[in-house]
Amino acid sequence: MAMLPGTGTTFRMLDEPVPGAKLAATYDARAEAYRAWYLQDGDIVRPSVDEGVDALRTHMPELIPTYESLVRDVADHDPLAARMFTLWKPPGAAIACSQAVLQGGSRGSRLARNYDYPAELMDGVILRSSFTQRQVIGVTDVLWGLCDGMNDRGLAVSLTFGGRATMGEGFGVPIVVRYLLETCDTVEDARGVLLRIPIAHTHNLTIADADGHVITAYLNPDRAPSFRRLPIAVNHQWAVESWDPVLAESTLQREWWLLRLLDDPDVDHDRFLSAFLVPPLYSLAHDVGRGTVYTAAYDPTEGDITYVWPTSRVGLRFDSFTDGEHEVTYPPSPASL
Repeated sequence: MAMLPGTGTTFRMLDEPVPGAKLAATYDARAEAYRAWYLQDGDIVRPSVDEGVDALRTHMPELIPTYESLVRDVADHDPLAARMFTLWKPPGAAIACSQAVLQGGSRGSRLARNYDYPAELMDGVILRSSFTQRQVIGVTDVLWGLCDGMNDRGLAVSLTFGGRATMGEGFGVPIVVRYLLETCDTVEDARGVLLRIPIAHTHNLTIADADGHVITAYLNPDRAPSFRRLPIAVNHQWAVESWDPVLAESTLQREWWLLRLLDDPDVDHDRFLSAFLVPPLYSLAHDVGRGTVYTAAYDPTEGDITYVWPTSRVGLRFDSFTDGEHEVTYPPSPASL
């Protein structure tokens, strides 16, 4: 169901080093929504728990202890959650997001992104965790996957939909974002991991590190991964292949706008982030499930993280993160005025 104009949502900041009571409460509140999402195409098309766990053990063994804790301590051994949390061959989703990296300057690089999605379907959780050897702060998806985030080594990663309705033998990209942030320190580390991880759907990842390196990865279930030094990702890859004419037009418009923005020598960190809060990068289409639900900025060199909305913002750091809630009201779409 689409949002009514002028309505909003609540984002929650949760500090939980390992899965425990806070994630359990989040799961309990969203269990039915997760179930509806995971079984939308029927139970038979989703893999067995053994398939998913075998895939995790093969490709992401470092995550197995956290996965087991999620099943045991968060979902109380629920069989469906045990399948879902592997994020092996999950349902797909088309999300019209934009992201780019402003490089250089006295403050280092800044990765900024807009996440366009139905607000009622997202977790709405910004989580600080220490699942492995790194602290990670990011916006969760399916409880422990990530739409975007940064680790305490200064690696930042963000995803967008890649523009093709493909499906294959692989992982949902949110768990891949989590894995990169749990195991990698640099862009080059991440590139090596992406060469060996199978992906279920078509997605783009933009990755930046504390040394100023940037890469955009084009990931597909039916094509080998490819990489560009282009610090921009919208909703196509080397060419527009979308079946949706609205998305096809929008992705080209937003790419052009980002290229123009990065080419402007007067654009600094603040002006760069502000550009994400107005069209065409900011989407007002909340009434049809394509509105921008949050804007994030990750500064790998300085370690600053900022979540922004048109009338408010939340600033976070690894050394100053506390639990809390942030109420957001989205602006009405032009059609509702």
